[in-house]
Amino acid sequence: MQTPPQPLQRSAPAPVEPGVIPGPAGPGTTTAPAGAERVPVTPTAITVEGNTVYSPADLDPLIKPLIGKTVTAADIFALAGAIQRKYRDDGYFLATVVVPPQRVTDGRIRLRAYEGSIANVVVEGDVGPVIEQARAYLNKIGRGGQAINLRDIERYLLLTEDIPGIKTKALLRPGKQPGEAELAIELSRKWWDAFYALDNRGSRFTGPLQSFLLGGVNSFTSMGERVEVMQFTTFSSESNYVQVNGSFLVGSEGARIRAWVAKGFVHPSGPIAAIGYAGNLTLFGIGGMYPIIRSRQTNLSVNGQFEYYRSVVDSNVGRLNATDLRILRFGSDGSYRDDLNGTNTGAIRFSKGLGILGASQPGDPLMARAGSDPGFFKVQAEIARRQHIWADNNLALGVVGSLSGQLTGDVLPASEKFFLGGDRFGRGYYYGEVSGDRGFAASIELQLNVLVPPGGVGWSTPSSDLDLGRALPLQFYAFFDYGRVWNLLASEVPAITARSVGVGVRASVLEHVTIEIEAARRLDLGVDGAAAARLDPWAAFFKVTARF
Repeated sequence: MQTPPQPLQRSAPAPVEPGVIPGPAGPGTTTAPAGAERVPVTPTAITVEGNTVYSPADLDPLIKPLIGKTVTAADIFALAGAIQRKYRDDGYFLATVVVPPQRVTDGRIRLRAYEGSIANVVVEGDVGPVIEQARAYLNKIGRGGQAINLRDIERYLLLTEDIPGIKTKALLRPGKQPGEAELAIELSRKWWDAFYALDNRGSRFTGPLQSFLLGGVNSFTSMGERVEVMQFTTFSSESNYVQVNGSFLVGSEGARIRAWVAKGFVHPSGPIAAIGYAGNLTLFGIGGMYPIIRSRQTNLSVNGQFEYYRSVVDSNVGRLNATDLRILRFGSDGSYRDDLNGTNTGAIRFSKGLGILGASQPGDPLMARAGSDPGFFKVQAEIARRQHIWADNNLALGVVGSLSGQLTGDVLPASEKFFLGGDRFGRGYYYGEVSGDRGFAASIELQLNVLVPPGGVGWSTPSSDLDLGRALPLQFYAFFDYGRVWNLLASEVPAITARSVGVGVRASVLEHVTIEIEAARRLDLGVDGAAAARLDPWAAFFKVTARF
């Protein structure tokens, strides 16, 4: 005879004891255990042990609503969770807050914060002596066992990547103690790089075709230095310019010192060549930069520099002009990536001419621009926004808007004027075709990005077999540019407007090569003055760039 099955018995709820707060439901969690909602407590004080980040006033908005009231142990666990969220919202991403088991006899309740720290930073990679500079940055992440904030990790990792030629791979591993972690960073170094650009935006005096070549070497010593050589030329050799730049890092917060020297020669063709026109330019300078904020979302830096500028033009009949400027510049650059899927950038520069070290003096008849003030003061500013509008599979739509301007109360030396033309503002005009003491420019560009799959223009779907290594990225764009300049010299045209519209396409035809083709319609054709020939309303431009 079989025994009938017995009905399942429900386990009885765990017994509760008033004033006794049990441990959490599991290790490393703030989840209240079963039955916590049936444990009444009346807190008279709540302390957070291990807290070094917040003052009592910072936590009062979370703690005070529970003081003096009869609540449950579940409410205490909820409080621990709220404090933990505050830590993490403020960037303390390793922080945990727990409720230790305790008997509450006098209303005093203890929470325990493990704020999170980097117990050890391991820096690896065969990058040579520059690893010492990298360690100077990265060792600040875990200094003194203090609570680690995401902004500190971001800052010092990004500063490390700012070392010329250095790339990083970071891995965060659990530590031996609660709230501890170990940060392992692998470094790699590219000891050289190069950039080349060719376009047809040169002036009619020096020829439309022009090229720019830059080559640099990176971080051979512990100073994180970079040395680069830049060369600009027109293919008719009517304009040649060579510049050598050198920079190195100072300290452990990203400061950089930079110096440069340059030499340029101009021998234009056309009627002006008949007088033996020969321009000679000499530049050198020294400057510095310091990053105040360095993060993925927000960046802000300050900079300053001193420049020596000498420009001399000779001819068959003797010296035509000589301009000597000594310039002090200070400024700031910033960027911000917002929650609207857009990136904002901005810059401001203050420039002052100094009457030292052989600088030209006011009233000097040899100044290239008669009546200009070598002791000038001016302010330049620029802002831009890149906004992503829509994306789907291999298509993306965006818009880029830019504003730039310059203010001064002085008649500026020719080299310090506000220039329109080129591939940024006033794209229907050649580089520097329009200039003035004061100026304003605006540009808006609508961009459609298309990823053409291998084998044709047919669109792929999320399930298609797309080989990104052989796909062709294209960017179609349409733009409108507006610029206006004002001249303060009575003998010059008071104001000039330069507007243009156009369309173009940019194609990444190879891994390192981009080709740009553009058609522009000039809306203002008399920018060279009433006595000069009017410009052709249509222009076609191209640009080829290569990065290695």
